[in-house]
Amino acid sequence: MTEPNLESPSGDYTRRAITDDGAFRAIVIRSTETVREICKRQKVTGETARTLSDLITATVLFRETMSPGLRVQGIFRKTGVKDTLIADSSPGGLTRGLAQLRSGHPVTAEAGDHLQMMRTLQNGSVNQGIVEVPEKAGITTGMMAYMRESEQVDTMLAVATIFEDGEIKEAGGYLVQLLPEVGKGPLAVMAARLEDFEDISRFLEAGFSPDVLLEELLYGMNYTLTDVSSVNFECWCSESRLLGALATIDRGEIRAMIEEGKPLEIDCDYCGKEYRIQPNALLGLLQES
Repeated sequence: MTEPNLESPSGDYTRRAITDDGAFRAIVIRSTETVREICKRQKVTGETARTLSDLITATVLFRETMSPGLRVQGIFRKTGVKDTLIADSSPGGLTRGLAQLRSGHPVTAEAGDHLQMMRTLQNGSVNQGIVEVPEKAGITTGMMAYMRESEQVDTMLAVATIFEDGEIKEAGGYLVQLLPEVGKGPLAVMAARLEDFEDISRFLEAGFSPDVLLEELLYGMNYTLTDVSSVNFECWCSESRLLGALATIDRGEIRAMIEEGKPLEIDCDYCGKEYRIQPNALLGLLQES
């Protein structure tokens, strides 16, 4: 059996470990370059960029924990307005995000807002749940509430994004999970231990390394590194996917587009790539399947 390559890659990555007593799994992530590029593509700054960045970081951690080989979406919705932030994480660390903003106000995660997670299962179905952000606001507390209420998994986590001169300087986070069939005693000890890690900004300030954070989280405990994987911004849009989406609209509308004879110009909301769909490409959408 080939041994996994556990060397730290350049750029963003996740690092996974398990304590030797089998009690805890820990995952840490550096997501700086990924969230920086996504926020640039979505043209968001300030608190909106922070919230989107934290959502993306938390969603990657969630996927690495619950569905490492499958796609996961994290969706944050403001209560009372139509502002929505979406994080989309796929296997191989491919990550993208979307900001649908209508209120014109900075988007922050406050008590009563909603966090929804959607993950693909092996049989192709989708598991999803939704929770309200607790009184102690933030994506961190929202995700912890989701893990407790929807997944019923004992989890401690924190995500953070720090800025310098208005630009994202570093972003990252961690997740520590009590493994099945382990008593609640170790959980209480770990929870008390991680009270000092509710805010991880001090680690990001020094030039963030997931390896350093992992050592601090599990200080004094024997653990084994089990996996490392890169994380990066990448959009998986394509002309064939766009045609698949167009196939769901009314055939009369498709005929009208063809008869007009003009290329259909569509921009990807995630990455901004421009597509020009020629009318003859739409002909196949009128055929009976």
